[in-house]
Amino acid sequence: LDQAHSQPEFCGHSSTVRMAPLRLLRAGLLLAGGTCHAAAHGEAEGARAELVLAHYAEDLSWVSQYTGKPNLDVTIYSKADDMPEIAGAASQPLPNVGRESHSFLHHIVSNYHRLADWTLFSQATPPSWGYLVGESANGHLNDNVSFDDYLRPFPEGRDSMFVMTAATQFPQAAQATRLGGVVQGLPSEGAEACPKKGADGWTDWWFAPDHPHLHGGDMLHFYHTYISLDKNEGEALTLCFAQGARFAVSRARIQQRPRNYYSRLLALLAKDVNPQEGFWMEAAWYDVFHPEALQSET
Repeated sequence: LDQAHSQPEFCGHSSTVRMAPLRLLRAGLLLAGGTCHAAAHGEAEGARAELVLAHYAEDLSWVSQYTGKPNLDVTIYSKADDMPEIAGAASQPLPNVGRESHSFLHHIVSNYHRLADWTLFSQATPPSWGYLVGESANGHLNDNVSFDDYLRPFPEGRDSMFVMTAATQFPQAAQATRLGGVVQGLPSEGAEACPKKGADGWTDWWFAPDHPHLHGGDMLHFYHTYISLDKNEGEALTLCFAQGARFAVSRARIQQRPRNYYSRLLALLAKDVNPQEGFWMEAAWYDVFHPEALQSET
């Protein structure tokens, strides 16, 4: 694992990074960086927002604090055996396929022409700070970031909110984590897409042979066939992404892609309870919504 890798530019940093020794992996130490683009669009005043939750068995008691608010709708897509009922929230059952990405894509395809001005997509785990490998109850918030930050439409004029907290290199599936997700109290951390400190805001690269990104299939084929829609030249790909698949986007940003683009992805993910593509989608959402700023090209 102690091997240097050439690192393409992402989150504003270009360098050669070194894989951490195994003893550091066990300590949770991970270095990285990504090119993050934000485009000014729309007005926040009077914008209608929607919270879309992908639910399976998570405790939903925390959701009630967001129901009944002006200009905010709450929609829960549940794959549980028993449909949850949260007063003030719309609930819809879905077949237990495709992980959270299937729920998100179902919402987009079903509501493409009547999307809210601003939509926050999130897993239904109660939001809290941090990410610990192997923990199912991770809250996935970066340090100094609140769940409410995602619900404020068009922050600083931006038409999407992605707080990049992880990075992965394909096809080898080396991983890195933003320091704000593993260490609290860092004054430089916040809701910015990328760490203010560039490469110093990330952990060392690490590799785990049993990581979900390596469970089978060809991620490069998936990315170029379903995400970027271009030719797969077999070149290595580094994707910076929001760990836990939490992000907020405007209606116009979603509609940068036609409805059939999302329908095609939805059909792919609907084929299995736990498809490999479901894990890859978590890493690809930024490029889904930003066709003009594909990380494969930047």
